[in-house]
Amino acid sequence: MALKMYKFGMLAILLCVFGAFGAAAQPKTPVPYPTPERVKPGFPTVAPPRPPREVRQTTERSIIVDPNVSIKLCVAEGSLKINGWERDEVRVFVRAGRLPGFKVLEKNHESGKANWLLVSHVRAEGRPPGPMSECLAGQEIELDVPMKAKVDLTGRSTETTIDSIKKVSVKTAEGDIAIRNIAGGINATTYQGNLIVESSEGSIVLETTSGNILAFGVNPGQIGDLFKARAGSGNVTLQQVEHRQIEASSISGIVNFKGKLLTGGLYSFKTSSGPIRLHIPIKSSFTLKAAYGFGGFDSEIPLKIEYKNETDGGKNLMGRLGTGDSNINLTTSQGSISIKKQL
Repeated sequence: MALKMYKFGMLAILLCVFGAFGAAAQPKTPVPYPTPERVKPGFPTVAPPRPPREVRQTTERSIIVDPNVSIKLCVAEGSLKINGWERDEVRVFVRAGRLPGFKVLEKNHESGKANWLLVSHVRAEGRPPGPMSECLAGQEIELDVPMKAKVDLTGRSTETTIDSIKKVSVKTAEGDIAIRNIAGGINATTYQGNLIVESSEGSIVLETTSGNILAFGVNPGQIGDLFKARAGSGNVTLQQVEHRQIEASSISGIVNFKGKLLTGGLYSFKTSSGPIRLHIPIKSSFTLKAAYGFGGFDSEIPLKIEYKNETDGGKNLMGRLGTGDSNINLTTSQGSISIKKQL
């Protein structure tokens, strides 16, 4: 009896041991990890609607203005023509481009007509502003403005022609600029393009970084008006420029002057590595100062040399023709200087 009880006890112990081992050997059910949310709380799950695309169309608009109106204008791209006419009206025409519009910035107190006007692009509702988003753009852009108008133009990439208005201020990133028949002065700058000015009056300032400058048939509007032309890598050519103050310079291009020297005139012509060429009447009267480095000096007109100095660093001379009524300063680092008889 005692033996049976002993065997039964041992069997119970073995079953408990193997039962516990079997339970430990059973695979555990994995605990699921929380799935991360793909969209953070507070953000919409649906993409916002895209803004409407810019519509390119052909449009013409006009507005009655004061004859002495000042016009502010920006053009992103396109061929631009601004013409003066005898109407007291501004008309804008855009072919295959942005929709133009007018914003009156100021009115004449007596007539109630606009005397300060902004011409800009009318953006579509819901379209966000961007660089130059207020500027006009199109295949062709034309403005007819009163002949007494003043225009302030900025642009990015435009071929610009301006004709027969009172005053012009224009600055573009690239593109040629041609200006003619301006009565009250010009200030024009393009970084990549040529500048041409003809038959105009007033104070004139022209500048291009990469391009040529040509001016002919221009005059001062009043005593003391300055003519200034500056080119980076292009040539500066002046013909029949009758300002008494002229400053013309180029870094690597040629500076050409052809015309008469006026009594009391102040003329300054400079280059870094290009030549300076003057074509003047043989009966001119001037005092000349020239500073040149590695180039030479040559004159077809006999000058009375009053001072000349040559060193390793450069050469200097001062000469006179006639009574020396005007003053000419010529400076070049590596170019040559030549004075020719004007035929």
